[in-house]
Amino acid sequence: MSIRISQLYGRDIFTEKAEHLGKVGDVILNLESGEVMRLSLRPFRAHELPKEEVKKIIQEESIGFDEVVKLGDIIICRKNPAKTRKNPHKLAGL
Repeated sequence: MSIRISQLYGRDIFTEKAEHLGKVGDVILNLESGEVMRLSLRPFRAHELPKEEVKKIIQEESIGFDEVVKLGDIIICRKNPAKTRKNPHKLAGL
């Protein structure tokens, strides 16, 4: 199954435990591989925000696409990003 990136925006995101996390506000891509890396719970423009704010959004308000277990009319992921801190050293280039 394939899906256009534009179709992800606004989709509801839930955990496997039925916690509603929010809606897809932005999609973070790896331009070299053409793959989706993360789904942000709020829209942002990295060039308009301070570097620390971008880091906070990526660490605390986004979900790694590898955490997505089901993609349909809604998105189901393994865990709530607000409850699990990401290691900031894993964020390449930031």
